[in-house]
Amino acid sequence: MRSWGCFFSMLACCSLEPFAQDTEPWIAEPLSDLNSRGDEVLIGWDGDELYFGRLGVQERTELGDQWFLAEREDFTAVRQMGWSDFAEPVSTALTANRFPEWSGLGEIQHAAVDAERGVMVLSVWMPDGQLDLFMAQKENDAWSIPQPLDELNSPEQEVFPNFHGGDLIFGSNRQGGKGGFDVYRSNRLDMYKSFASIGGQVNSSGDELAALPAGESDASGFYVSAVRMGGEGGVDLWWVGAREVTGDESPRATDIALELRYHREPLTGMTVRIAERGGPHVFHGDVDDLGRVILGPLVLDAAVEVRFESKKKRGDLPDGAICLVYERCETGECLDGFWKGWRRIRSYRLEGGKAFVFDMLPLDRLGRWRRPSESDASVLLGNFAPWVGRFETSRAVLAGNDQQELIEWLNSFRDQDGRWPEHLKLRIEGHTDGKGSPQANTVLSIQRANYAAGIASNLGVSPDRTEVVGFGDRHASGQSNMDRRVTVQWVSEME
Repeated sequence: MRSWGCFFSMLACCSLEPFAQDTEPWIAEPLSDLNSRGDEVLIGWDGDELYFGRLGVQERTELGDQWFLAEREDFTAVRQMGWSDFAEPVSTALTANRFPEWSGLGEIQHAAVDAERGVMVLSVWMPDGQLDLFMAQKENDAWSIPQPLDELNSPEQEVFPNFHGGDLIFGSNRQGGKGGFDVYRSNRLDMYKSFASIGGQVNSSGDELAALPAGESDASGFYVSAVRMGGEGGVDLWWVGAREVTGDESPRATDIALELRYHREPLTGMTVRIAERGGPHVFHGDVDDLGRVILGPLVLDAAVEVRFESKKKRGDLPDGAICLVYERCETGECLDGFWKGWRRIRSYRLEGGKAFVFDMLPLDRLGRWRRPSESDASVLLGNFAPWVGRFETSRAVLAGNDQQELIEWLNSFRDQDGRWPEHLKLRIEGHTDGKGSPQANTVLSIQRANYAAGIASNLGVSPDRTEVVGFGDRHASGQSNMDRRVTVQWVSEME
């Protein structure tokens, strides 16, 4: 009989923040592409592929609790689109690992590894017929002898441990659940000494044996192994999450508002203008004394350009200003919030200039289609991570490999027609270490920035869309190999 141990190379721990579940109704949607008349048990999820085991039709009823240790066939399946559309599963082998010094531990039902923190939790078959949780820690490239997690174990069964941002998630049929097996969470910050139900939206009166978060946002929901009404009749794989808008439903207008703050204080004296990117005008108005402006009931189904214009003689939007996006709550809700009657749903850090392009599509609370792809997250164009190149001492020419890397980085921003991003320009900053005179370092930093600008120009980036700045040694940290650099970043155009 095979033990279900650790498969270090295949399943890495996802480092995610704890979920804050919606108050909106959640649905349970079976993963029909993966479920069969047998039993499917969730083993792991890496953001692209779902790993699961499958047992025969009769084994669960014939083997009783021994079912947890039964031989399973392993599969992996790639998610195609949405949360529940998967490609045809492919048979695979998840290798179980044991260590000689664990010889007296008993059968391992399932193991989960948090590689980032060097922790492993196992569900172990005990001589009295119970499945209990044990923890081992990585010590000098070796695993310690697993010790029982007494605060989490019960007289019943604890099964299928998994990690979520360092927190431990496991199934148990202990007393006090909603029915049969439920899923529980134990917080790593209190050293796994307490636990709580993962939430009524995931657990039901059926059996939930295992759960893993499907993504990083609240809208992602969970993948769950469960026995529920509407399944194939056994343990099936489900996605449990907030209800989606179907394809024939029109997006509904919702009251939206913005709030501008700088150093935690309201940013006043600003006019806000919003237009669909490349499309019609949507809104314009002034912020009030609290830095707020109510846009009204809008349907924002496209990327929009949000332009901030100062009404004062001096000063555009300062670097580091924060734009907070709110939606109006239903009657009687959000009365204790910072802005009574409004719920914050987005925040953006704005750096320089006047105009910014927001991708407003994934405002999930507004009833849009869920967009699980990480590339679909709301982004502020003009705040891309910069490219950084290094220089040898006193040199203003990039090494050949850095030149090629910069060329590839720049070309990655062209569209299919070879055009550069609209409404953006390149800001190129040169830096030096702290050696030498300030005057010479300023000249050298400008030379370094101009060298990178020349590469961009040779690729077709117009010089009038390039801003070159030399900071000399003003930002030197004392680590010369890190200080001798050039940074290249797409930022919003400044008028």
